[in-house]
Amino acid sequence: MIKTLLAILLFVLLLLPASGQAAAVFGGVGIDGVPRADGTIVVRQLVAGGPAHLAGVKAGDIITQVDGTPTAGSDFKFIVERRLRGRAGTPVLILVRRPGNPKTLSFKLVRRQLKVAGTAKKEAKGE
Repeated sequence: MIKTLLAILLFVLLLLPASGQAAAVFGGVGIDGVPRADGTIVVRQLVAGGPAHLAGVKAGDIITQVDGTPTAGSDFKFIVERRLRGRAGTPVLILVRRPGNPKTLSFKLVRRQLKVAGTAKKEAKGE
């Protein structure tokens, strides 16, 4: 009985650090977007110094695809939680339309951990 309890305790202690590390590898690209009526996503603001900001994505850009999945007609929550967010260090390709630019722009971003609390954001009005 004591050997069984010790085995369970050891197993739990070994799992705790692993679960903390799993949470630590979650990442994003630093985009705060809002859905439009057609399902595309408008970039409302960017995390300053985040992958999207450093790559040149701007507030007001319209995200039309994320990793080959069109945003038009898609579920906003799915696109954000399953496409833009993911394991830190993994790439994500987004296509955007920029008002005033006839060409579709392509951005290959690498997700990383972001510190949003207390981080300055770039607003649409500021760019």
